[in-house]
Amino acid sequence: GYRHAAHALIYCKMAPSNEKMKHAVMMQLRFDGTLGFPGGFVDGGENLENGLNRELYEEIGLTQANHFTETDYFGSWYHEHIRLMDHFYVKKLTENDFVKLENRTLECHDWGGETMGIIRVPLQKSSKNPNFYSLSQFFQHNFIGNAKHQLIQVLVEKNILPAVDVQDASVNLIN
Repeated sequence: GYRHAAHALIYCKMAPSNEKMKHAVMMQLRFDGTLGFPGGFVDGGENLENGLNRELYEEIGLTQANHFTETDYFGSWYHEHIRLMDHFYVKKLTENDFVKLENRTLECHDWGGETMGIIRVPLQKSSKNPNFYSLSQFFQHNFIGNAKHQLIQVLVEKNILPAVDVQDASVNLIN
């Protein structure tokens, strides 16, 4: 057989007063120095959503009010070389809930062990060049598994950024 893991991209729409950042997207710096999404292995006897919600509570303090359900499911990827089925979920929170969640991460069980920090994906345009997103530099970081591709897909499919801008930012993306 193979193991199951579940990870989640959490985002919010920012207040209109925030002209530089229209959305915030959460990622984490993992213990191995790579960037990824909160989540982890689903234990035997757990369904995918229960396993995901348990992991998100341990890593980022997600409360029951914002639990993930089947309706938040985005897709699954099979990693044959490690016999892993990775299930991916996406949820939009209010800005207030998103910020509260960011602030709770420092108090979580896995802080400083599995999770080294929560970061926001830089979605703003460069102040030096309004045609350039900071995202293109962000894409040069080391991502775990297919997290970079999941991020790109969600940015486009959820209309977080215009598809053409995501494409421009990822032109030099090396797989």
